[in-house]
Amino acid sequence: MAIKHTPLSAQNELTGKVEGFHARANATREAYYAKREEILRDDRLSDTAKVADLAELTTATNTQLQSIKGEQQAYVSGLIATLTKELYGNQPTDANSIMLRRDARERARKIETQREALEALRDAVNSGDESMAHAIGTRGRDNVWLNVADAWKEAFPSTAGVAEALHYVEGYTSDGAYNLANSMAYASPAE
Repeated sequence: MAIKHTPLSAQNELTGKVEGFHARANATREAYYAKREEILRDDRLSDTAKVADLAELTTATNTQLQSIKGEQQAYVSGLIATLTKELYGNQPTDANSIMLRRDARERARKIETQREALEALRDAVNSGDESMAHAIGTRGRDNVWLNVADAWKEAFPSTAGVAEALHYVEGYTSDGAYNLANSMAYASPAE
């Protein structure tokens, strides 16, 4: 059995990889500026040749930056897919199992208070209804009902940890700071 991601391992892996992609983009931009300076200082080139060489360099650099950005997007999508697979596993796909999970999610959505969720979670855990327990635990985590989330973590430590890791990755990669950092990292080099 493979080891599941923990919130900390997902955070460390994600931030480390993103920093690596951004470092590669920065190195690409630095190489652009060095080559640009070399072209501009080359007295053997005419002004027309310099303009053509600079345009070619800019195109090649932008292509390389977009390629690195694509690698980062593929990595993030892959990480989310891995965490989702770890969270939900190989669930039965027969009609009855699908309806059972859907029913559990629908019933969990109707829970309005933390106290009601905690009681329903205890009932689900005590009766062995994992679908309902996971649906309530997820609702508790999403609604920041700490007592519910803690009870779910206690009953299903590895699953709750993976859910927290997935929640972190999805939040981190949709955050404004992440998007701004990507915009800056993959922007076309300034003249």
